[in-house]
Amino acid sequence: MDLKVHQCYRETVSIPLQIPAPAKEPLEISGVTPRRRWLPFLDWNWRHFLFFVGVPGAVAAYGALNNWTILQLSGYEIALAFYASHAFVPWWTSALTTALCMRLLKPWRPPQLIILALGSFLACLVILPYSKWITEYFAVGWVSGDPDGRLSGDHIYSQVGFWAFTARATVIWILVNFAFDRFLGLPRCRYDAAETLAVQRSPGALAEDNAEAPAAAASGPADDSSLRFLQRLPANVSPNEVIALKAEQHYIKVYTADRSFMTLYRFSDAVAEMDPTAGHQVHRSYWVRTAAIRAIRRNSRKYSIELINGLEAPVSGANRGLIRQIAKARNFPVHSLR
Repeated sequence: MDLKVHQCYRETVSIPLQIPAPAKEPLEISGVTPRRRWLPFLDWNWRHFLFFVGVPGAVAAYGALNNWTILQLSGYEIALAFYASHAFVPWWTSALTTALCMRLLKPWRPPQLIILALGSFLACLVILPYSKWITEYFAVGWVSGDPDGRLSGDHIYSQVGFWAFTARATVIWILVNFAFDRFLGLPRCRYDAAETLAVQRSPGALAEDNAEAPAAAASGPADDSSLRFLQRLPANVSPNEVIALKAEQHYIKVYTADRSFMTLYRFSDAVAEMDPTAGHQVHRSYWVRTAAIRAIRRNSRKYSIELINGLEAPVSGANRGLIRQIAKARNFPVHSLR
């Protein structure tokens, strides 16, 4: 009798107890469904305001102070208004034409330099009538102090010329965009889709990535039915909406662009269910989608990844080479924090 009790006790205690650790956060962190943004600047940060307002404002102030003749004839306020009209409207027009070129050329995915140069050239063509009109509008007030007509619209354009004006505007546009893209963390006119990486990567680099990827993820793309962890979430989330996974002890945290959820699931199993071509496990506790990367940051020898939802994922030492390959293949800037 004692033997049976002892055997029963052994069989009972040999079953692992599934006692989840207490979650530090609610299982669902969904928040309120975001309202549709009708105006793009509602989501701007300081980088956007600096690019779209600060840069043309600085150009206008510099032009007004640099042209002593106009300052003598009209005063600083009129000179500033004149150069502001020649700075803000062309700058915003260049942004619109460049964005249009980027959208129309998406099937071919040209380099960033081509998109910027073409967008600036088209903007110069579009604003040419406006630029001549605004110059003539201001020149009316200068006639009494400009008997030789040196400040008339015809004289200015005969001295500058369309091609010189276009070349100067294009150089300024490209340099400013590259500065914001490379050093200030504002992505400008780059295709960040995941398929861009697959097109640009060489077979050797792809083989290296596959070798560094987790073995469980090498079984091939997962279909919707195999993503069992998504079925445990309190809301409907498609596989393409998942931009990051984070291990939280016995739980995983699932990130989308605007929501996050936590559920009891094994992290390695969730990574294995994701499409291995869509992202990478960059840390023992993080999987990130390649197309959702906003910026790559470097602090000494440590790397981290900033995603489109603001999440910052650390990069383990074994994956530093992988991150450098991604940055090089996608022409992606690596911002140094020191």
